[in-house]
Amino acid sequence: MRLVKLIVTFFFIGNSKKAPGTVASFATVLLFYFSASHLDVFLFIVIISAITMVSFFAVRSYTADLLEKDKSEIVVDEVIGQSIALLPILIFAENTPPRVFFMCTISLLLFRFFDIVKPYPINKFDKMNSAFGIIFDDILAGIFSALLLTLTLVFLNANFPKIV
Repeated sequence: MRLVKLIVTFFFIGNSKKAPGTVASFATVLLFYFSASHLDVFLFIVIISAITMVSFFAVRSYTADLLEKDKSEIVVDEVIGQSIALLPILIFAENTPPRVFFMCTISLLLFRFFDIVKPYPINKFDKMNSAFGIIFDDILAGIFSALLLTLTLVFLNANFPKIV
């Protein structure tokens, strides 16, 4: 059970007293920022996929006996969603530190917006009382964020190529 808790709390970040989801998203962005120059798209997708598969079983095990399934200490779903939101940076952005930092900041803000506001259809999955719902609403928030980040990158590249 200790390993399961380690996974679902993402190395106990979920035990943060204030805003554990935001802390986990921020930690994910920091990890990405400092490793982006060493990652390629395929490897990053493999890592996200592996974390997602392991997390599904860990979250299901962790929440099996709980009445409230989506507890705030479960933050591995934020790690997955935020990672998806960061994916366009590897695909579309030049990997210069200022550009990556700027895009990571936008990615964090977009993901937190979608994860907190939960527009349709994210809100439908958030209401599911299951491991699938816990993880999939953040996957959708990550996808929505990635799409908007991609549009932002396309817009900035077209209009401000020397700024970003």
